[in-house]
Amino acid sequence: MMEFREKPEGAECMVEFGEKIKQLREEKGMTQQRMAEKLYVTRQAVSRWECGARYPDLLTAKKISQILDVSIDELLSGEELKQNVEKEPILARPVENVMQTVLYAFAAASFLLMSIFGIASFFPSEALAKTPAGQITFLGVFTVCGYILKLAAVAVGLKRSMQNKLTAKITGYIMCLPYVWASLFFLATFVDMQIRKNGHVSLGGFIGNLGIPLLFAACILLFFVKKEQSLPYGVILFICLVSGGYIALIIKRTFEYFTELGFAVRCVHLLGEIGLVILLGYQAYVWNTKRKMAYQDISC
Repeated sequence: MMEFREKPEGAECMVEFGEKIKQLREEKGMTQQRMAEKLYVTRQAVSRWECGARYPDLLTAKKISQILDVSIDELLSGEELKQNVEKEPILARPVENVMQTVLYAFAAASFLLMSIFGIASFFPSEALAKTPAGQITFLGVFTVCGYILKLAAVAVGLKRSMQNKLTAKITGYIMCLPYVWASLFFLATFVDMQIRKNGHVSLGGFIGNLGIPLLFAACILLFFVKKEQSLPYGVILFICLVSGGYIALIIKRTFEYFTELGFAVRCVHLLGEIGLVILLGYQAYVWNTKRKMAYQDISC
């Protein structure tokens, strides 16, 4: 059964939309029940659309236009169609939304475990407390703060996904966070190296660890937050492929250099990151399809 959302701001537009549906339906001699059967929704859903209490998602609106033998822009003006696609959940269909929620829950569980592991490391046993492994460091605190921040962001996405209210704008902010944090962590590492005077970072290191993550974050924001089509989906797909390759490289190194406990902890973290990369690619694909559909109809 289709999911429907409460009336948003600008509800007057949706009342006009509902009146158009009612008029066109009656002109075709179609009852609310018959129309509901064609759309695989309840009669109450059709009634709510017509009175302006709720409105269908974009894909359902397209089906309505086909049933009523009119174009989508005859039901919605260009501006209304833009507002519809911008405000509706990025994955509105039930199956899509369930998959999205599962992936967010998976990532949230990963970052929750990492946050717990990180905080627990601040309270080492007496034997470890007197060794370098038991010392609390600036980078250690910074790393744990990163886990907690990612957990908070993913928790917001999980909650919104469960409520079917996760819009493209919120998705953009959540998905760019790991890349922004990667740049901040590099800066923190660089500052720590300068204080300790125990390392050097080349220009390539700055570009790869600071510039590229910030560029990726900017691309993600432009793709999801900017209303007009600004970046092709291929850019986001490229970001996902690069991110996935980088994670695969880290996993390979984890096999080679980490102890069994370190390997397990690192894998928990990387699984959460993999979940976010999959989410980014999938959400970007769906959002790109919806936006193309909306703006092509407007330009027709």
